[in-house]
Amino acid sequence: MPTRSHRAITLLAAVLLGLPLVTACSASASPNPSGPCNGADEQSAPGFYPELERLLPTQVAGQKTTSVRSGRYCSAQTLGSLAKDGIHELQFAGAALPDPQNKAAGLAVVVYRAAGMTLNQLADAQANGAGNTQGAAGVTAQRTTMSGHSGIRIDVTVQSGPEMMFFWPAATPGVFDAVTGIGVTQAQVEAAVAAFGAAREPAQTPAASAAGPVAGG
Repeated sequence: MPTRSHRAITLLAAVLLGLPLVTACSASASPNPSGPCNGADEQSAPGFYPELERLLPTQVAGQKTTSVRSGRYCSAQTLGSLAKDGIHELQFAGAALPDPQNKAAGLAVVVYRAAGMTLNQLADAQANGAGNTQGAAGVTAQRTTMSGHSGIRIDVTVQSGPEMMFFWPAATPGVFDAVTGIGVTQAQVEAAVAAFGAAREPAQTPAASAAGPVAGG
């Protein structure tokens, strides 16, 4: 499989096209979520982590999500600064809400899971990757609240249009929800955040420590 271009911030593209979230990667065939990564940079497929996929909203403002898939990032190439923070595997599930009028725009809803990971570490990895993306003219990050959730918002100015990300913690340590918007309004992002519902009870959110073996490469 050819190496894919570095698009750290486009979670929508990651969900729709299987692109990495942090940097270029190469996925292995027939991945086994219960085993080690076996040298793969990234592994993903629909149903890879069904318990994470079940945490995703099924619709936002009446529009059904599509392209549901899940997987994990396993190497320094795909983990970015998380690898330096001691995070050796980042698990995720995501779904897309493409703009029917503009194929280059839309939303993605994502759940991340990694034992020991903090909100700041996750946001820093995304912001650092965004700053290294070709065509990025500026990256800003700020603490804010959206739809009742306190988290970190990242705005990126790129040639193709504005990109917005919002990350906030779930009830279980090491689990985080996220929304990315490409060419959308803040109101659209907030609607996607609200679709996650109220903060989950710990029993409803699979704990990072129970995610199976953590094995980079």
